[in-house]
Amino acid sequence: MAYASIFLAGISCLVSVIALLRNSKADMKKDAGQMTEIMVKLNVIDENVKEVKSDIKDNRADVDRIKERLIIVEESTKSAHKRIDGLYPEEKKEA
Repeated sequence: MAYASIFLAGISCLVSVIALLRNSKADMKKDAGQMTEIMVKLNVIDENVKEVKSDIKDNRADVDRIKERLIIVEESTKSAHKRIDGLYPEEKKEA
């Protein structure tokens, strides 16, 4: 009888260990799947950040071109005002 209870205790311990290992493997697979999903999402985020950086760089270049054009327009306007003032010198004296 004592041998039977020891035998049954041993079997129950063995079954417990097998169940623990099986659950551990299932948890590892689940964790691996979640890590893969996280890595894919991080790659997508990385690509989006690179795209935004590229867009910002393009916008800066556009702003620089607009600044250059604005300077040219301001100089042209200043020159035009001087020419117009030269056409009507009497109005300048009255004001």
